Amino acid sequence: MKKIITFVVSFILTLTLFNFSYAETTIRIASVSGPSHHHNVALNWFADKVNKQKIGVTFKVMAGGQLGKSERAYIEGMQQGSIQMAQVSTGPMAGFVGEFDIFSLPYMFRDTNHFKKVLGGPIGDKFLAMLDAKDMHGLAWFDNGYRNMFNGKKPINEPSDMAGLKIRVMKSPLMVNTVNAMGGSATPMAYGELYSALKQGVLDGGENAAGNVLNDKFFEVSKYYSITQHFRPPGVVVMSKKTWNSLSGDQQKAITKAAAQLQKYEIDLTTKVVKKAMKDLKGKGMVINTANVPAFAAAVKPVYKSYSDKYGSGMIDAILNTK
Repeated sequence: MKKIITFVVSFILTLTLFNFSYAETTIRIASVSGPSHHHNVALNWFADKVNKQKIGVTFKVMAGGQLGKSERAYIEGMQQGSIQMAQVSTGPMAGFVGEFDIFSLPYMFRDTNHFKKVLGGPIGDKFLAMLDAKDMHGLAWFDNGYRNMFNGKKPINEPSDMAGLKIRVMKSPLMVNTVNAMGGSATPMAYGELYSALKQGVLDGGENAAGNVLNDKFFEVSKYYSITQHFRPPGVVVMSKKTWNSLSGDQQKAITKAAAQLQKYEIDLTTKVVKKAMKDLKGKGMVINTANVPAFAAAVKPVYKSYSDKYGSGMIDAILNTK
């Protein structure tokens, strides 16, 4: 009788452990952008890919700010473990890992191939590894395309064309200094106020990626879109270290592999989205011109100095010189 009881107890424990090891974990991915934004298209692609593998983890994309409207709050939440995973911009991440500000410097990326090589190589891995010390685990890099100048007065071809133009920028010293160095008059303003400011003539223009110019209908209040390609800060997909450490080795391996595929998928998707947005902007009546990018790149070189002084020129040079 004692042997039977021992067997039954052992059997129940085995079943309990078996069920526990295969218990489904749901990981919610926070995103401030709307459901149709290509970042969330890519995140859903990733979620579907991992969910179909039946590894005991189910991903769910929480788009449109369902888990909060602030990317900074997402980062703080991941550090505390209240946010499991998020896709955020490198701008707010620089508030936690200062070196991430390097990616916001003007003309860091020559083209998409350079962007892929930098972020898909040792440099990208090094920056993701920096997150570990901040209770986060980096998984993948995202792209949003180049930010370019738009305004309602004239095409911008040379730095001299920026003279006298009041250009909206984020409340960022880096962006203010960059636009001023390009020859314009940088005016920090909340993004939500830009459309009315352009319509009323309070400002002359702004700067953003083609998809955002299209989605937010700036073509209605600005005639010219000039390809200056001055900024291309990447986004980053990050998981809370607490969530990451709760996963098994096999789960981590599967997610890491899928995240590498996600990075390639999203960057390629961005290329397609930007191409379509440019075509659509032309269809909306915007006049698009290609500016003298080398002239603008030369004009903003002084902006680099404070960052070279702060972080050293080694990493900046490594990015710029990646072939």
